[in-house]
Amino acid sequence: MLQPIDMKRFEQIKAAGDLPSPRGVAIAIIRLTQSPNVSAAELARAIKGDPAFVGRLIKAANSSLSAGKRAVVSVQDALMVLGLPSVRTMALGFSLLSNYRKGACEAFDYEQFWSSSLVMALSMQALALRVRVLAADEAFSLGLLARVGELALATLYPAEFGRVLREIAATPTLHQLELEEKAFAMTHSELGAAMLTDWGLPEVMVAPMRCYETPEQVCFAEASREAGLLQCLVLSRAIARLCLSPESEHANLMPPMLRLASRLGISHSDFIALCENVGREWGEWGKLLLLETRQAPEFSLLSSTQEPSTAEAARRSRGDSAQRPGAAGDELMDDEAVRVLVIGANEDERACMRSTLDSESFLITEEDDYDQGIERAIDIQPQLMVVDWGHAGRWADWIRALRDTRFGASLYLLVLLDELDEETLKKAADAGADDFLVRPVCPSALALRMQAGRRMILLQLRLEQEREELRHFAAELAISNRRLQEAAMTDVLTGVPNRRYAIDRLYMEWAACARHHRPLTVMVADLDGFKEINDAHGHDVGDIALRQVSEVLRGELRAQDVLCRMGGDEFLVICPDADLNAALACAERLRAAAANLEIETGGPQLRLSVSIGVATRDESMPAMKALIKLADRGAFLAKARGRNCVVAPQSAGLLP
Repeated sequence: MLQPIDMKRFEQIKAAGDLPSPRGVAIAIIRLTQSPNVSAAELARAIKGDPAFVGRLIKAANSSLSAGKRAVVSVQDALMVLGLPSVRTMALGFSLLSNYRKGACEAFDYEQFWSSSLVMALSMQALALRVRVLAADEAFSLGLLARVGELALATLYPAEFGRVLREIAATPTLHQLELEEKAFAMTHSELGAAMLTDWGLPEVMVAPMRCYETPEQVCFAEASREAGLLQCLVLSRAIARLCLSPESEHANLMPPMLRLASRLGISHSDFIALCENVGREWGEWGKLLLLETRQAPEFSLLSSTQEPSTAEAARRSRGDSAQRPGAAGDELMDDEAVRVLVIGANEDERACMRSTLDSESFLITEEDDYDQGIERAIDIQPQLMVVDWGHAGRWADWIRALRDTRFGASLYLLVLLDELDEETLKKAADAGADDFLVRPVCPSALALRMQAGRRMILLQLRLEQEREELRHFAAELAISNRRLQEAAMTDVLTGVPNRRYAIDRLYMEWAACARHHRPLTVMVADLDGFKEINDAHGHDVGDIALRQVSEVLRGELRAQDVLCRMGGDEFLVICPDADLNAALACAERLRAAAANLEIETGGPQLRLSVSIGVATRDESMPAMKALIKLADRGAFLAKARGRNCVVAPQSAGLLP
């Protein structure tokens, strides 16, 4: 795996002041989001200073929503959907896009770089919604910034990086990372990863970004989040490459993408739909960002050769057992040809395979060079391999290494033996061979062994498909359960968490504060004059007032605070990691915001105030109920003092 850049050197590069960095409103947004006490209203005001960013933020929030969710139309709604980390990273990414559209590196195509990065962002977002290794909005930001190291090299070393790019253009077989290492003693992957770390992105996002261009060097655990992100980045890069490549290359680029999608558990049809949607979004985002985009490829047409024919699909669906030529009674009737790699067989044996095996059932690739065998295997990822056993010791080590790869674990391996003896068979079996043929090769024996291998592969594929269907069903069930849980925990009228959520969350915060000795403060807020509004104007107007007041209160809270409706006109605010003084300052903001609110009802303009009681946890409190009771007492005292005020019994000396 690629190692992180020497941070001392990175600090020297950073200190020179030439690295791409955010500017203008983006800096203000990033600084605000780093403050634990920033309110949603403060952040919204800063964001509104950049109208272009407002539009991008709202579009990003809507793009990350699941189907059926209410559309986001305001900055504050976008902040609630995306969260502070995503907003900070998006501000960073969009600022870089706005300020680094041109540069001194003549060989670096800045417009194409950002267009490709946009496709990666949209692809990562779409994949995250299906694979769920990362929140969709965070995946968008990661895709947008995944290649930022190239932009940095073009900015830091325009002439030298230009020479590297021209050298690659003249000789496409050269590896860019190797040339960068030679020219700069670092690669754009290493530099980009250091920049993302410096900007505050977590290592779980940075590590896959550091090595997604060299995935063969990666040793992430197979089921880990990093491994899933790595595969998403590789596939997103492939989608971007196809979108920006000449039409003549599209047909060759599509099959590897389908295989990558299959490894992520995305079906053929779902992946095509995903790509079509990315293509549409690419055009829409291009207009919003003033980026040049192209007509998206017709992904459905490109993949048509991978789809089963109508007749074959119908035959499979009715269970028709008619044999295809050369199928040897294959009852699975799977139309996909098994990928076969033949290494080291002589010309007569290869000719025998070509004449004996049905081309619809076996897609054969041949390789003479033993040393190139593993490289070709990694490239095409065969499902069945025929290997001339030859030098037993050498092949044994090679096959064991192959078996350690993800595709090699399920590979069906047939070895060609010069003679049949116990010792050779034992070595082949120990290395991982599944079956054997003894020279001279008998065509009937070859057909029989190959069909047996194919049947095993197809059974394995069907089993995996059934497992994937179960995983998909479980994922859908989990989503449905989560939505039901969210509905059960949300107040229908105001959209804020309800009493049930408040009690559960407060139990959790109480336990965390007791365990880590952190402060915990709550507020009880009662609306003043709400009953009079209901009596004078009706409950419809009262509902309008509740919605608008809850919205303005939520906007004045810190990012980590939680506003809950306990019932009627009473709200509870949970303030983790806030002492009494900090909570009193926040409560005063809430009181002032409510007092200044003019409630728009479509008729009379109304005003409300709020009385707030504040209490903080101390060691004398036996349980959570005592904290709520003390805050409720403060709200009662605030009412008694004439309403529209804040009372904390602990600071006012009103404890019994």
